[in-house]
Amino acid sequence: MSLAFVATNFALVLSVLTMVAGIRFMQVQDLDPLDSAAFVITPAQNLLFCIAVGIVVIGTATNMALNARRGALARLSLNGATPPQIVGTVVVQLVVVSLVSSLIGSLLAVAALRPALNFLAFERTQAGTSMPVPDPVYSLWPILATTLGAIAVAVLGGIRHAIRSSKIAPVEAVREHTADGLTIRMTVGRSITTGLVALVLIAAYSSIAAFTSEPNSETVSNLILLSMTVLVIFAVLLALLAPILIGPLTKAWVRLLPLPFASWQLARRTVSARARRLTRSVVPVMMTIGLLLGMLAIWGSLEATLIANGYDIEITASGPASLLVFLGLPLMISLADGVGSLIMMSRQRDAELALIGIVGATPRQRIFVPLLEAVIITVTATLLGMVMAAGALAVVAVGLPSAGMTYAFVPPMATLTATILAVLVITISATVLPTLQALRKVEPLVIARLVAD
Repeated sequence: MSLAFVATNFALVLSVLTMVAGIRFMQVQDLDPLDSAAFVITPAQNLLFCIAVGIVVIGTATNMALNARRGALARLSLNGATPPQIVGTVVVQLVVVSLVSSLIGSLLAVAALRPALNFLAFERTQAGTSMPVPDPVYSLWPILATTLGAIAVAVLGGIRHAIRSSKIAPVEAVREHTADGLTIRMTVGRSITTGLVALVLIAAYSSIAAFTSEPNSETVSNLILLSMTVLVIFAVLLALLAPILIGPLTKAWVRLLPLPFASWQLARRTVSARARRLTRSVVPVMMTIGLLLGMLAIWGSLEATLIANGYDIEITASGPASLLVFLGLPLMISLADGVGSLIMMSRQRDAELALIGIVGATPRQRIFVPLLEAVIITVTATLLGMVMAAGALAVVAVGLPSAGMTYAFVPPMATLTATILAVLVITISATVLPTLQALRKVEPLVIARLVAD
């Protein structure tokens, strides 16, 4: 769980320190804000993106941690703890974890500040604008303020899950902890939030007309920035809709592969029975794949369109370095949460593998079951990531023709395939490797350890 907190704190502190260095640089060099946008506006945009992604991933991590500790919450309730006390306990734990993580994240951010400023200057050079490198500003107050902000992000991301868990009756909490539930529902608060995010998405699409009404040299750059913003909004929207999307989508495509192998049958039935675990495992992987696919698709779309129209112009924020600058930190947060979430559920997988071992599964089958579960998670996440990428591409597919350009898109298939395979390897590693140690233990001992939790 701490991986998501450390990554979020690192991203927020690095964005703020970069922005502080950019503002000081702008004052010393007496530059126009637009001329120093790479060191001020870009970190500010990164900060907003990281806050949005951080709230989602920390909420997912908190939800998984609470679900794994339903038994402990039930015991607190049976011993007289009221729902507000349980919520307070969880919030205090979120604050403590965020504070500890902020120490690690801040140290990493301080160490990465100068390389980050160098990379931003390099990215401007790639875009055709020669910029000197600002001097890093190592100030304690921005770090402290950002730490408080990171704590707020952690509490905002986790408190609704704490409130919901505190209202579950002790017996029901134990039952849910054991069975995990075959289905999960959209809560009222989640539905309202989903509606608000959908309205923001509609507003973002509506702004395409404003960017293309009077085309100029900045129109293409503005459309790229808008498409990346839509990519992040789409990620948040799909994460909110996960309870009603992931389960049916997974069942639909899995039915298309009626493989007779026992390991496949066990894996598909496991993900079907563990609806909550599937949802919480898919969301961070979906965000990782979606952000990667979106960045690559936006770049491929822009490059193909420029070639098709015969343009040879300087486009700000269009190269791979620029895309990494704009979405690299949110991508890092989602990847860290994906790995952490999969590792977090290893104890439960250990018990499941011990059970199938008792009923006759071979050691080979017990390894293939989590491996195939990782494949199912990755395929479902890839399908939803493609929806994210398609939503972002819709901005340039509509905006570029409105700006008088013929739209063309040649997907970079080799890069896309390599990206999906890389995420698949990471997902398999985070799913299979933590279970190998338990396979060498006596099955009843593994099951008893989960029950004791």
